[in-house]
Amino acid sequence: MMRRRVLITIPVFLLCLGLWFALGQSGKISQWLGGGGPHQSGYNLVPILCFHDVNGSGPYSVTIEEFRNYLDILKKENIRIVPLKEVMQHQKDNRLMDQPTMAITVDDDFENIARVAAPILREYDFPATFFVYTKDINTHPHGGMAWEDLNRLIAEGFEVQNHSHTHTAFHEPRVGESQEHFAARVHQEVVVSRQILEKHLPNHKIWAFAYPMGYYSPYLEEKLREAGYDLILTVDAAPVDVTSKFTGIMDRYTIQKEYVADPMAMFYKQIAYARKKYQSAEVAQVEEGPQHGLK
Repeated sequence: MMRRRVLITIPVFLLCLGLWFALGQSGKISQWLGGGGPHQSGYNLVPILCFHDVNGSGPYSVTIEEFRNYLDILKKENIRIVPLKEVMQHQKDNRLMDQPTMAITVDDDFENIARVAAPILREYDFPATFFVYTKDINTHPHGGMAWEDLNRLIAEGFEVQNHSHTHTAFHEPRVGESQEHFAARVHQEVVVSRQILEKHLPNHKIWAFAYPMGYYSPYLEEKLREAGYDLILTVDAAPVDVTSKFTGIMDRYTIQKEYVADPMAMFYKQIAYARKKYQSAEVAQVEEGPQHGLK
């Protein structure tokens, strides 16, 4: 009896092993386990927040109290903050987030970005990417952002990426500007600025570029792609959908206080995006269409 049982068990085991291998190769097992495929569960919308002048002035600035309040809300709402590169990789892989997720970016060379915003972000254990323009970075930390500040940010685990050389509009030629002069100006803003950053930030790869003031054009996009940037950032305010095809461009939502009627309502809208559960196209069609008998 024991021998017969063993003889039956071995073929069954081998059959199961073969089935497991075959399904594993085709990706079916990961679908059954929720790791892939059209019916996986998770979160597909990832807003990228863009802050500017913390404890400064101007329509895009926020006070220290306002900045802390935004970060407190993210903690309270259980929003996970991940590095920008992680959002990019998830979209490349078409891989959902397993909990509501956002990323934080901070633009420009304000001195208080390195000496006010960064310490507060460290306090909350939030990663961030700082986009800086090279023209006004100082050799010594007196009255502004310095290379010493940026190297310290990198040593602390933050990302530093490119925001051009002069932070001016260079998406199209100026009035009367020749094509040759315009091309040289774009080269300085896109290529030379990265060379400057990589010279002063040793062993730190510059892989992302954020459009200054959000100005862009097909020509500028083409030059950025030719320069080999992995990611280009706009301020077009749409959350990243990690289930959509990766195009090399992602949008951000700019935190501001003068050009929107209710800044806090807009901020909570980003949280609502992040907390929205993913639905596959098949499921969404069934749930939205009364022609299918469901609402």
